[in-house]
Amino acid sequence: MHEGSIHIRLPVELREIERLNRLVRQFGDLHEVPGRTLYAVNLALDELVTNIVLHGFDDPAGQEFEVRLTARDGAITAEVEDGGRSFNPMEVPSPDLKAPLAERALGGLGIHLVKNLTDSLEYRRDAGKNVLTIRKRNR
Repeated sequence: MHEGSIHIRLPVELREIERLNRLVRQFGDLHEVPGRTLYAVNLALDELVTNIVLHGFDDPAGQEFEVRLTARDGAITAEVEDGGRSFNPMEVPSPDLKAPLAERALGGLGIHLVKNLTDSLEYRRDAGKNVLTIRKRNR
């Protein structure tokens, strides 16, 4: 894997997720990131950005989100930043996957997926922005 980084800024719109996915794949190819690692990071980013678009703003028109990707030390780190309402995914309880579907609480499955796809997940609120950092070691 080659070291490097990229900073991506896109509008808060569902259609931009495909563009982000393509840019992450190109970054992974350029830096020789193993396919399994890249797949996990891309899937996690897809879920996180979908949450930003669907739940982060009352009106996302004109809003942007940022993703900073870094390939270094045998891992990929992705930092996602948005100016939406405060949301700490670390406070979302894990879903009860053994409960019957009709009895399960709504939400939480996407964050559960992100936690299981990545090696670390960190959240901070900085200057009125959500900053979520995921890290995935190459495997």
